[in-house]
Amino acid sequence: MDSGGACSSQLIYGCPRQPLSWRNPLETSTPLPTVARRRRRLFSVLAASVVAGLLVTSALPAEAAVQAGAVPARYVYISGTPRLGGDPTVGGLLKVDVSNTFAHVSPEGGSASVSYSWTRDGVVIPGAGGPTYRATSADLGRVVAASVTVTYDADSVSTIQAAHPLRVGAAARARGFNGDGTLDIFARDSSGRLLLYPTDGHGNWQPTQVIGWGWNNFNLLVSPGDFDGDGTVDVMARDAQGRLFLYQGNGSGGWKKALQIGQGWQGFADLITPGDFNGDGSNDILAKDNAGNLVLYPGNGRGGWLTPRKIGQGWERHYAVGAGHFLGTPDLVVLTRPFWGNLEVRTTHRNGWFEEYGLPGGFAGSIGWGWESVARIGVAGDFNGDGNSDVYGIDSSGRLTMYLGDTSGYSHYGIAGFRWKGSPTVGWGWGSFTAVF
Repeated sequence: MDSGGACSSQLIYGCPRQPLSWRNPLETSTPLPTVARRRRRLFSVLAASVVAGLLVTSALPAEAAVQAGAVPARYVYISGTPRLGGDPTVGGLLKVDVSNTFAHVSPEGGSASVSYSWTRDGVVIPGAGGPTYRATSADLGRVVAASVTVTYDADSVSTIQAAHPLRVGAAARARGFNGDGTLDIFARDSSGRLLLYPTDGHGNWQPTQVIGWGWNNFNLLVSPGDFDGDGTVDVMARDAQGRLFLYQGNGSGGWKKALQIGQGWQGFADLITPGDFNGDGSNDILAKDNAGNLVLYPGNGRGGWLTPRKIGQGWERHYAVGAGHFLGTPDLVVLTRPFWGNLEVRTTHRNGWFEEYGLPGGFAGSIGWGWESVARIGVAGDFNGDGNSDVYGIDSSGRLTMYLGDTSGYSHYGIAGFRWKGSPTVGWGWGSFTAVF
């Protein structure tokens, strides 16, 4: 630093870098250097550019560049690429992370503004100009990307695209069955009635609704989210003959129609609903057979199937539930509980395979112990409205407990940074239901 507080011309690349923040725009309090210092700094920039193999040209005409007292162009440098994250499903919130992105301008001076733009398959999305974007039905199956622009003045602008553009998947189970975007839980009673327990998105139950009768004909019930591509949450049901049916939700707590979408499914002990497991934009099913083999049944986005394939074995030892984008990232999660009771987090980059962390059958880590006392476990979305997915558990006494997730430390510490905010009891008498999902 010279006596005037400006970075010297020999230390342009050592000038302090400023973090990007949409709330706290880039600022610099250093005054503009003198004309002589500007010339030396411009020479230093050009020399450094040649060494780096970069072509840097002045924004001024050639004749203006040699005039005494001419102001050289300023250059905006951005280091650290922003990252695109969040929940890449219809209705999910996408976020641009600029926490490790910095910018500075040379010569220094003035304050920067930061702006954002979003594209869908390369076309600008009108009205999307903030650091977050909530995906709509128009984004289904499309690739959404974001860019960050840093502006000091009209001639000092730089734009960088966030890493990892994301293909948007179909609406997740967490969007809710009644179309209000909040967590709902399905339950079947002993008489065969199917009940919907909706919430208000702030940790409170809404009035219970009866949404069907005669459901005791089925021995397995799950909700895959939107399976037929119409934007609403659906339900799958298997009968004793092994026939698999899709009950299409109408988006307002009722039904469109039922379709048979498979047969021979009696050989499976469980169906797991993770979301879009292979990243093609359609929700999928993981089927676990009695021998512990795990088979991926990819959905085709229209209520049918693509070619299935085996993706794992040894799953007979695990109680497993699909958890969607449980960690607040584009990765999908399946939670598993082995016989000794810890709750394991298994992740996939939505490429059709689980990440094994260097070991066959490996997982990210455990987020709880003592879960062997919980008879039923499930993930249906965000119960208390804090933006984190929560886990519900029903113990042998019929008590319903909501385990409130906290992913705020995950981006810094990985699975070791995951915490529980609390575990309130939110219901009693749930042990009498023959199915909860």
